[in-house]
Amino acid sequence: MSDEERNTSSTPNHSDSVFDDDDWERLVSRLREEGVLPANGQTESSDPSPATEDESALSEPTQDIGNLADPVSSDEQSQQAHRRQPLPSPEDASAPGRESPDSRKPRRRARVRSLGVTFLVAVLYVVCVLSIAFLAATFGWRWANDLLALNKDELTASVTITAGDTIDEVAEKLEDAGLIDYPYLFEIYAAFTSKAENISSGTYELTTDMDYSALLNNISSSSTTRETVTVTIPEGYTVEEIFQLLEDQGACTVEALEYSALNDEFNYSFLEGLEQDDPYWMEGYLFPDTYEFYKDGDAKVALSKMLYNYSQKFDSDMKERAERLGYTQHEIMIIASIIEKETDGEDQKDIASVIYNRLQSTGETLGKLQMDSTIQYILDERKEQLTEEDLAIDSPYNTYLYEGLPAGTICNPGMEAIEAALYPNNTTYYYFILGDDDSTHFFATYEEFNNYRNGITTDTSDSEITDDDFYVEDEGE
Repeated sequence: MSDEERNTSSTPNHSDSVFDDDDWERLVSRLREEGVLPANGQTESSDPSPATEDESALSEPTQDIGNLADPVSSDEQSQQAHRRQPLPSPEDASAPGRESPDSRKPRRRARVRSLGVTFLVAVLYVVCVLSIAFLAATFGWRWANDLLALNKDELTASVTITAGDTIDEVAEKLEDAGLIDYPYLFEIYAAFTSKAENISSGTYELTTDMDYSALLNNISSSSTTRETVTVTIPEGYTVEEIFQLLEDQGACTVEALEYSALNDEFNYSFLEGLEQDDPYWMEGYLFPDTYEFYKDGDAKVALSKMLYNYSQKFDSDMKERAERLGYTQHEIMIIASIIEKETDGEDQKDIASVIYNRLQSTGETLGKLQMDSTIQYILDERKEQLTEEDLAIDSPYNTYLYEGLPAGTICNPGMEAIEAALYPNNTTYYYFILGDDDSTHFFATYEEFNNYRNGITTDTSDSEITDDDFYVEDEGE
């Protein structure tokens, strides 16, 4: 081989493969010849005769090729190594419709992961269902116990329901008293059964043996468990004093009574014509008696009870008697209220005669009653002795200034005072005074009265009244 041909062959062509199979065989052969690699088992010539020209010519390119192996890059080496890897078997070769093992592994892992999440969700769902069922069973049992009054400690408590309390406030009071545990459940039950509408003000004695239905029944107006108070209203008490007494005894508050008197309707014929302009407008008609009121009860009920009692006491015979005397029922009550306040003894009919004598006469007193009790009514506080300033107060209740009856009743008289007003004694008395002996002394003239007052004893015997038209004699008298 010529040098030109050798040089040409030794120059690598970078456009072709850098290291082909022939190159590889020549490299292996040379390494074996140099003893780097063992012989392949073939018989080698032991003759160390020099190489022929042709052999040297062949060896030179081999040396060049061996030298060219050094600059082979790592990428090229990886490609060569890849070429040296064995081909996959036909069974492992990819074919249409068949997935390689590497492609199936991710899907298997995804499927396993999906099964794990599903199992976890299922476990959580079961836990939630069981928890809800447990809570429902626990609270359901407690609610049932409260609703049906089961498994409760024995307890008796007084609960006061005031006018205007909402069902929320009622439930809260029952809870505070230890009678219920779930006020919101009580409210739902009351609304569902419509029993909340029957709740009435008052003080009730309730127990934990009562279920929701029994509790609602026992705080209604028809309840038999309502606590009551017994109040005795003395004769001669004013409306203001009666209101305060009812509050002191726990029947109802002054505020509630005043509000009811001003705003509620009271359909009684004897109240017709009276102006409902202040809380005490029904003065005279709250009949003094002993009453049983519901504790902290309804104010209108309390007022109506006293008014009804009066309507039964002042019967048709009394109305007829008032007409025969020429006075209205209201005027009779004004007279009776003055009698009640002027004395508390057995001399009421004599005092009634003084009042009638003054109303019918323009003689001794010029038609003026001149009763201290009517002025005491308009004072802030009752006095033992009236002053000149008191007697000069300009008021329709000042019977020293104005003739006839005062503007209205001055207290709530009892039955004896009313009967005295309807059936006065027949006398000529115009004056009376309470003596040092705690007895009332009567006089026909001012002179007799003044002499007694000055300590001079006079004859106070009765004298006949000549005006037969004034007194109406009872049948049979």
